[in-house]
Amino acid sequence: MPNRAPPSLSRRRCLTGLLVLGAAPLVCRPARAAQVVDASVQLREALQAERQPGIAAVVVEHATVIARAVAGHADTERRVAVGERTVFELGSVTKVLTAMLVFQLRDAGRLALDDPLARHVADLPPAWRVVTLRQLLSHTSGIPNYLDAGNFIGLMPTSPTPRTLLAMVSERPLDFAPGTRHAYSNTNYILAALAIENAAGMPYWQCLASRLLAPLGMDDAGPRTASDARPIADGHLLLNGHWLRPPPMGAGSGWAAGSLLASLRDMERLAVGLQGGRILRADSLRAMWTDTPLRGGGTAGWSAGWEVVDAARGIVGHGGGTAGFTAYLRHDAPAQRTTVVLVNRAGEIDPKAIAERAERAVLATRPEPL
Repeated sequence: MPNRAPPSLSRRRCLTGLLVLGAAPLVCRPARAAQVVDASVQLREALQAERQPGIAAVVVEHATVIARAVAGHADTERRVAVGERTVFELGSVTKVLTAMLVFQLRDAGRLALDDPLARHVADLPPAWRVVTLRQLLSHTSGIPNYLDAGNFIGLMPTSPTPRTLLAMVSERPLDFAPGTRHAYSNTNYILAALAIENAAGMPYWQCLASRLLAPLGMDDAGPRTASDARPIADGHLLLNGHWLRPPPMGAGSGWAAGSLLASLRDMERLAVGLQGGRILRADSLRAMWTDTPLRGGGTAGWSAGWEVVDAARGIVGHGGGTAGFTAYLRHDAPAQRTTVVLVNRAGEIDPKAIAERAERAVLATRPEPL
């Protein structure tokens, strides 16, 4: 079913596109350059067809941008167009970066994936202490999700501490024995971030900035602050056929599980760095994208920080959603291709499908092999 535009866009389709080639210079023949331009034009048209308030996407292959485009508005009332530095809430795509930090610290010898949680985090319920970092990252820990706690909704606009989030479910029993099943839980990534802080010797946001954001040039990325001057898009929520303007997410309400904001340019640089080996060793990347075996047989359908979308084809991904934003990060490991989609809309939306359509639109511009 096609998405209806919010009221401020319904009088006419006024989706503004911006198309820019990759930040790094492309050394290629003229035919190749024209092909990249065509791919970005095709991507922009695909984004316009989604009819979102505002949307941005990039496709990176072999550490090179092959298409980038935006459409729609960051501010629908004032008709401010989305740009490559418009900032979006990433929601749970934040977890991908949190998992990357764990692997970086593993590569540095600061921790191991099979370390029990108690080795890095104090004052935990007894049942949580034996859970491993690997089980946290793959959502096979059995630790309950604080999002299921009845009092979480009221905390969303605030900045609860990590320990406040943990306290919501600390007295509940495990949902299952660690390593035996998969169940998505934001609590896992709050605990993983506390382990990161212990291993790195610094606060989570500082560790993220120093180890990932700054080295990759993700200058617009970071949590929302009280005096935030970044060009943050307005969020939109479609609920029961009505468009709402939800409040922005507080920096603590998702923390390492979902409170990062970033621009398309930031996510492009993340994708380039991911493929170019600037973030993790090759063996760590392979491990991060490998499905997690379960005790008793079978696999979780999740690796360390990523959903295994298609194991046979080597495709992983992770979606993110807040009250007013949706995002998706898709990676095709054999093709070394990463697709990112950012949307300032939540509710009745499938970001995985949008990312797949965007990628198909770009690949359709390629000539048939000779």
